[in-house]
Amino acid sequence: MSQATTEQQDGSSSERSKWRIVRYAVVLLFITSALLYAVYLVVDSERQQQLEIEKRRAVEQLTAMRGRLEQRILANTLVLRALRPEILWQDTPDRLRLQRLMDEFLSTDLDIEHLALAPDLVIRFVYPLAGNQSALGFNYRTSASQYGDILRTIAAQDITMVGPIQLVQGREAFVARMPVFDEQGELWGVTSLVINPQHLLDGVEFSQHPEYVFALRHKMEDADNVASAFAGPNLIFNKDAMVTDVRIPRGMWELAAYPRKGVWVEEPYSFFLHWSIGIALTAFIISSFMVLMITQQRLRRAIRTIAFQARFDPLTELPNRNYFQQQLDRVIRTSIRHEQQFAVLLLDLDHLREINDALGHDIGDELLKNVASRIRQSIRADDLLARIGGDEFAIALRDLEDASQAEARAKVIMSDLLNTLDIEHNHINMTASVGIAMFPTDATDVQTLVKHAELAMYAAKTTGSLSVYFFDEQLRQTTEKHIALHHQIIRGLEEGQFRVYYQPVIDTASHKMTRCEALIRWEHPERGMVSPAEFIPIAEKTGAIIGLGEFVMQQVVKDWKYFADDNLDVTIAINRSPREFNDREAADHWLKILKESGMPADKLMMEITESMLMRNKERQFMNLRKLRDAGVHLAIDDFGTGYSSLNYLRSYPIDVIKIDRSFLQDVPYHGQQTALVEVLIRIAHTLNMQVIAEGVETEAQVDFLRAQDCHYQQGFFYGQAVPRDEFLKMAHTFNQTKGKLKKS
Repeated sequence: MSQATTEQQDGSSSERSKWRIVRYAVVLLFITSALLYAVYLVVDSERQQQLEIEKRRAVEQLTAMRGRLEQRILANTLVLRALRPEILWQDTPDRLRLQRLMDEFLSTDLDIEHLALAPDLVIRFVYPLAGNQSALGFNYRTSASQYGDILRTIAAQDITMVGPIQLVQGREAFVARMPVFDEQGELWGVTSLVINPQHLLDGVEFSQHPEYVFALRHKMEDADNVASAFAGPNLIFNKDAMVTDVRIPRGMWELAAYPRKGVWVEEPYSFFLHWSIGIALTAFIISSFMVLMITQQRLRRAIRTIAFQARFDPLTELPNRNYFQQQLDRVIRTSIRHEQQFAVLLLDLDHLREINDALGHDIGDELLKNVASRIRQSIRADDLLARIGGDEFAIALRDLEDASQAEARAKVIMSDLLNTLDIEHNHINMTASVGIAMFPTDATDVQTLVKHAELAMYAAKTTGSLSVYFFDEQLRQTTEKHIALHHQIIRGLEEGQFRVYYQPVIDTASHKMTRCEALIRWEHPERGMVSPAEFIPIAEKTGAIIGLGEFVMQQVVKDWKYFADDNLDVTIAINRSPREFNDREAADHWLKILKESGMPADKLMMEITESMLMRNKERQFMNLRKLRDAGVHLAIDDFGTGYSSLNYLRSYPIDVIKIDRSFLQDVPYHGQQTALVEVLIRIAHTLNMQVIAEGVETEAQVDFLRAQDCHYQQGFFYGQAVPRDEFLKMAHTFNQTKGKLKKS
């Protein structure tokens, strides 16, 4: 690329950078303005809400004041109605009765100053008289200021109320009047109650409210004609006051309320806290926007990292299972379009778990990285490689001519792994097992291809290390058969198809039947008795062995109680799978079952395989130690057929070994076989362990084992495994006849 071109690109880049800054500045200015305007709207909205709240509170207080006024006026004016019968008493008012009634009314919490009776519209009676003498003889017809109100009262034929007006006595008051008609409907005159305005307003606490100022004025029928306030400041009617109507007899007042502080709410600029928060938020948002722009590239890089982690294994940086399946789907579409075939290989590393346990997970991780690098170098650039599990790798070998090419390349990959890997001064030889599924022969979709390759890989692991296994129909059928048998086992446990049988174990010294071995039997409703050799291995693989073991344990503790109740003291041995010891709580659970059933721990013996000792797992050792400390006997089943060493026997809490039946064949007639059994028994004696010989079938074997001080014997010579009741009968008969009964 030329220098001119580079300078031109640099200049163009600089120009774009300047315009980007301008755009950012414009956007920033716009956002700032919008945010400040939004703050103003928020503050104004808050002010309007407070204003609405304050006015609502004022309306509540205004309504309460109106109610108190109307109620108090009504209480005062009811006196007029109460006096009407007394006024028309025998056509002439009984002044003494009226005085007594008025004494009662004036003694109550009313606002009445005095009562005036005006027959024929001339005041003839005033009570109390003191201070009101000047009202006697007052003729309403001659009063221009009051005669109009008198005529309106007569026309209304009901109570009316006026005021405050100037009285003849020289003071102002409210006056409630009621016309009085006799029984013939002729006007008798008018009665008047004079109500003290100040007393009335004080009674409703008109001027004492702590928050609001009230004012009263007459409501005029003409809207253009406005009266002045007769109570409270008149100026509040000119403000933004809350106003309501007060009903009085044949009239209406207007009641107004306004805050004592002079305003309903403060102006927007007075909301200092809101402005402060709004401006602070604006500054924060602007700062965040700037930070966002600055960290934009970092965020994009982080997104790319997350996307990578979602598709790739973080340790080896190979595609993970999901991404491999996506890639494989594209390979399938391409192969269909070009009519090509390819192979999916699933490679499982051997003994990776043991390497992790022995050398640590850091070494194991480095080993996986090296394996990934070795495989990547062994395949072509357009082949696919992924890590789909802890020790599993998936490979798609593209564009193959036949299956033999897939097998050859798989062997090349395994051969490359065989080269010694040096990791932190540890020399490791890695082996693997490979399963292969061919496209389109074995499957044409992703899920089925991977599934078939997995089935082939499991078959290869069963065959042994460095095995290559192709998927075929028989493998699928076998797998489906195993799955079906697994479900039948689960159903059999639920439906009670399993039984526990007992095979006798004879004490060589006393020739008594003091022990037995519990063996599970399956009485299938359709197939009859199913051999343990058929369903036990499947249960081990699928995990159903845990349910079978639990069933045997529960049944054994019940049957031991049954034997004990019939005076048979017997120790029962049960087989335990290594899977059952993976649970940290296994020993506690079994000991709890023993405790709840009442079976002593030393009446139970658990038989384990040699392979479990080889694993050297802490949780398994812990379970074994708990059981042994509680008194449970622990035995190694089929001793001599595996890879046990004397170190394992010394390290684990084992107190019994069982010599496998294969060692007793041709004993005592075969010299080497006989010598081997002698050595095994001698080893047990040296380690202070008891020994049980299985497969005893002849009397010569019985005599040989007695001569070698073999502690216990078990085999068809003494009896096969039988149901509980039959075993109980067999044991009693055997012990009573001192073992004279032989082979059943």
